[in-house]
Amino acid sequence: MSEPYRQHWTHPGPFETESRATIESPVTAYETWGRHENGNALLLTTGLSPSAHATSHGPEDEPGWWEAMVGPGKAIDTERWFVVCANVLGGCYGSTGPASINPNTGERYRLDFPIITLRDIASLQHSLLEHLGVDRLRAVVGSSMGGMVALEYATMFPDTVERLIAISASGMTHPYAIALRRVQRRAVMLDPAWRGGDYYDHGQPEAGLSLAREIGTISYRSDLEWTRRFGRSWRDGKLFSFDGRFDIESYLQHQGQKYPQSYDANSYLYLSRAMDLHDLSRRRGSLTEAVSRITAAALIIGVETDVLIPPFEIEELAEAFVDAERPADVQMIDVDTGHDSFLLHPEMFGPPIRAHLGE
Repeated sequence: MSEPYRQHWTHPGPFETESRATIESPVTAYETWGRHENGNALLLTTGLSPSAHATSHGPEDEPGWWEAMVGPGKAIDTERWFVVCANVLGGCYGSTGPASINPNTGERYRLDFPIITLRDIASLQHSLLEHLGVDRLRAVVGSSMGGMVALEYATMFPDTVERLIAISASGMTHPYAIALRRVQRRAVMLDPAWRGGDYYDHGQPEAGLSLAREIGTISYRSDLEWTRRFGRSWRDGKLFSFDGRFDIESYLQHQGQKYPQSYDANSYLYLSRAMDLHDLSRRRGSLTEAVSRITAAALIIGVETDVLIPPFEIEELAEAFVDAERPADVQMIDVDTGHDSFLLHPEMFGPPIRAHLGE
């Protein structure tokens, strides 16, 4: 597939983060689908691991991370909508992050990269849209971390967004997820190969990053699904040994081993921390006061079996919309695949998304 689909934009000059640090001329990698016409732009915000490649651009292109949902005739119909998807600030798919060269030093940022927040990510993507000539969005759509970014975007730039779709995302990060991500980061940082973040000339801290991914994978699905899929099936090896494996152990090992082949460990640390810091109410009063800034008609989707963003967090966010007297359609999907359900069940998530986008 030709290079024009993989695009890069450089912010003109210093970009100031929420912490008051500056990043000199950060680059954003992005892709677009469809034609930009008046009122038809849609910003698709990504989760922790995906790149800007949400879907393929043609039969010869590689499938994207949300191939089943985005494309001609699909729920996010690229024949109707001009879709923009960007790799996040701090990421490792072409946007500026800790692995990038700091133009002020000529060296990689490593841990000199500033701590960033989801507001920083939303702010830089807003600047990208201005560069593309998009002054108003039909919708901002995101799932997981992307749903949190979508909520921030609609809060920060209310006059530019008509509709908001936040999937498996909370109004603030709660202690369970913070605790979980701390253990994941410790797995990376305790790997001797991490070298205090200075590993780029030596190779990834694969063992630590793999373990972090295994821990994360446990929170992305549910016990109900794994009981259905794996039960207590034995994979291989001797039963009475540490070398033997149940099927579920083999599955986790596979998920962990492939992750360091595509994702940067330092980016993982920075974006993990950015999710911990997520709180719509920070410097805005209460959660209700923060939500009161949103003028977009909202669709909030949760999953009954999600342990990472459990139903009570969806209810908390929904109540804030009610208290703020802001329109919100709240839907809970009853499926056993947990947090990752939006990737696995387009037949369940597609219809409400298509309906909310409207004509």
